[in-house]
Amino acid sequence: MKIILSVLIFFLLFPGVAKSSEQYASTRTEGLIRVGISSNDFSKLEYSEIILASAGKLKLYDKFFNSKITETKPGDIVKFEIKDTSLKIIKNQKELKTRFFGPISVEPMDENPIKVTGLERKGKQAAYRGSFEIIRVPGKKGKLFLVNVLPLEDYLKGVVPNELPPYFGMEALKAQAVAARNYAIRPRVKIYPYFDVCDSVKSQVYFGYNTEKPESDSAIEATKGLVTLYDGEVIIALYSSAAGGYTENYENAFAEPGGGAFPAKPLPYLKGKPDIKGTPGLDNEKAAEKFYTTSPESFDINSRYYRWKRQWTGEELRKVLNDSLNRYTWCELIEPRPKGGMDIGKIKRVNVLSRGVSGKAIAISVKTSKGEWVIKKELFIRRIFKNKNKALPSANLVFKNHVGKEGCLARLEAFGGGFGHGVGMSQHGASFMAKNGYTFDKILQHYYDNTAIGTWPVYLAAEYATKPVKQEFVSPGRKADLLIENFEGVEKFEFMINSKRIILDKELPENGKIRIPLDEHIKPVNEIVYYPPENREEGSGLKVWVEVFEKN
Repeated sequence: MKIILSVLIFFLLFPGVAKSSEQYASTRTEGLIRVGISSNDFSKLEYSEIILASAGKLKLYDKFFNSKITETKPGDIVKFEIKDTSLKIIKNQKELKTRFFGPISVEPMDENPIKVTGLERKGKQAAYRGSFEIIRVPGKKGKLFLVNVLPLEDYLKGVVPNELPPYFGMEALKAQAVAARNYAIRPRVKIYPYFDVCDSVKSQVYFGYNTEKPESDSAIEATKGLVTLYDGEVIIALYSSAAGGYTENYENAFAEPGGGAFPAKPLPYLKGKPDIKGTPGLDNEKAAEKFYTTSPESFDINSRYYRWKRQWTGEELRKVLNDSLNRYTWCELIEPRPKGGMDIGKIKRVNVLSRGVSGKAIAISVKTSKGEWVIKKELFIRRIFKNKNKALPSANLVFKNHVGKEGCLARLEAFGGGFGHGVGMSQHGASFMAKNGYTFDKILQHYYDNTAIGTWPVYLAAEYATKPVKQEFVSPGRKADLLIENFEGVEKFEFMINSKRIILDKELPENGKIRIPLDEHIKPVNEIVYYPPENREEGSGLKVWVEVFEKN
């Protein structure tokens, strides 16, 4: 089942909706998101049994037959598990007689969160807003998915304080709220067929109700309705812990979504840049060595991973690489592809073959007594070059080879900076900027090139009688513009901003883009309603959105 949080959305069709109607179509920022809930150690998303409870009442539905199953009383315990080929439900240790195929929906009947027995987040019992779906895992005997279904803004309440601590500063929290909103509704890649994102770093960290904080709740409310846009489209707002003082181009760190080619196609808003203007590019060995073996001024300077060092003896590294490479026999980004059970021999040298603009290693050569292996892509580099059984903090590094008398590696040192992929917003950088007077919009526009901040674009098709579309958004400076792309011949367009109805006909270009200032109608918190065009010519329509902060 596809949910409404897709990259391009067309609203549900409702014939004959009058303009005076108080019913509105949902927008993506008001829609639901589906989150796969992981185990305690985040190693798996599958369960052999699931136990739920609540301080309030719960209602259980069979979504396969669209029928009510039962209700619970406060404190009741409901257990789900697979028996043979069907799903059984045990309520207060008493099994319900009926067998179910699922999915089973568990919905709260009041404001109390749903607790998951045996699951902890940050040392507390896991509890979640919204509802749950219990889904049998296809092709896995006796396994279940646990999917939390809730409004996007409620989901953010369980994300923002776990991605960015409140002490990082309110403007940093606001920037994180916008970036998390972007990423929730436009993840880099959708890999889960039964939910949109998971709750771990594979998507973004979501720990639910018991980890919410008032500061992050305020940041979410203070950025209500806002996303980051490039040329009228919602961006993939990547972020990481610390970039080390210099962010990286998207294509130098990622492959095409869905296991595609590396490097990926460039994204114009994810371009690497230094924190301090005038810092030279680090795509050569000399500049990278100077930058990562010293600690120049940087927005990331307060991160404990701003600069780091790792080292191995030649034999330690041989054991690490033998173990790592034998785990990646499937990987096409290691050349030649490793063979199971192989021994790479004694290591002679490790060198970086190519670098990104931040000095990030894109390809590394390992020369040994038995040949040479080339390892590409920052994530593989970090995971393959383990140190004390941990992946490297980042691939922003330089190597120093210490060669013994026999021409083999005696010791290898790695000097590096940053933590994570280093593309897009640096969270430690955002904190530094917030504490030095930058507002959230300036933080976002520093890390995401040529972007604006505003509402999610809405597509209105004239040939369909759609509902009016309502959006709410904040404008801290009481400034905003309405952007209209009319490339399909709409002659008349109506909208309402904070109860003021505006009709555009002569101002509306036949084909092209127009910007309408709204400043005289704008408040700190605003409501805009778009009415579908009246002309019914096939293919006629337009795209509209509000920009609160123009592109930098």
